[in-house]
Amino acid sequence: QIEEGRNFATKLWNVARFRQMHGASNPAPKIDTQALSIFAIEVLARLNETIDAIEDAYREYQFNIVAQRLYDFVWSDYCDWFVEAAKTDIFGEDEAKKKSALAVMDFVLSAILRLLHPFMPHITEELWALLGFAPESTAISIQFTALPQTISLGDEARVRSARAAVSRIHDHVRLHRNARAAEGIPVNKSLPVLFRFDQALPEMKEELKTFERLLSAEPLKVTDVFPSLTGVTAVSAIGESRVEIIQSNKNAEKERLDKEIARLEADLHTLQAKLDNKSFVDRAPVTVVEEHRQRLKAFNAQLAKLKHARERLT
Repeated sequence: QIEEGRNFATKLWNVARFRQMHGASNPAPKIDTQALSIFAIEVLARLNETIDAIEDAYREYQFNIVAQRLYDFVWSDYCDWFVEAAKTDIFGEDEAKKKSALAVMDFVLSAILRLLHPFMPHITEELWALLGFAPESTAISIQFTALPQTISLGDEARVRSARAAVSRIHDHVRLHRNARAAEGIPVNKSLPVLFRFDQALPEMKEELKTFERLLSAEPLKVTDVFPSLTGVTAVSAIGESRVEIIQSNKNAEKERLDKEIARLEADLHTLQAKLDNKSFVDRAPVTVVEEHRQRLKAFNAQLAKLKHARERLT
């Protein structure tokens, strides 16, 4: 636990230092909801959910849940996903996108420090001062500042669409990283990656540079046809990616695909059994039943792709 706490504090410190490298922080950034990237919408929505969950947990004196929700949000949602995605705009040439990304970084980081303060008073106080979040006129301590409140993100349909797009991207990146790890390829090693779209998703075309960064692809080449070379393959609802490693272990890749096929077939069996259950179909809300049917359709499509990838290795 001591080591885990140290690692968490180091991650928090590093993300604050990264923010410092890109100019002065804004203690009260104005969030233009119309200018937000899909990744910014996702992290702000997750912050709203975290604030609500924490308030509920405090009311029930469930301090362990408060701590765990904060840990998960800071480590995964903010540092691993949002900040990595935001680097595309921060290092890019579009000043408006850079300004928006940094504003969201400031907004969320300010909220994180205030929420973490009861658990980590010293480091949060230090970072609060270093980042200049205290009002200049008072130099007030973080302990006297108000807790963060949820933020309105505007059009609900746009928010749902953005979050669904981010979820699809995250799902594919996870599968891609798992495929690399199974093959013994470091997930953060930059390698050429081929990608084939299975859906005409407009957000993917707009976010290719960020997708490339998250995949550790250098470069990411979009193609309609894969060459017959053996590679490490990941398949998801949005398409198929392959790290072209000619010398990759063919047997290991076969084994990985076999396991993935078996897992997906088990999930399909469970889902099909639910839909074959007349009691479930009659009693469940129509939206839930339709969601299960859509998942079944997506799983079948994904299974077909995995089997096709497996056949290419024979």
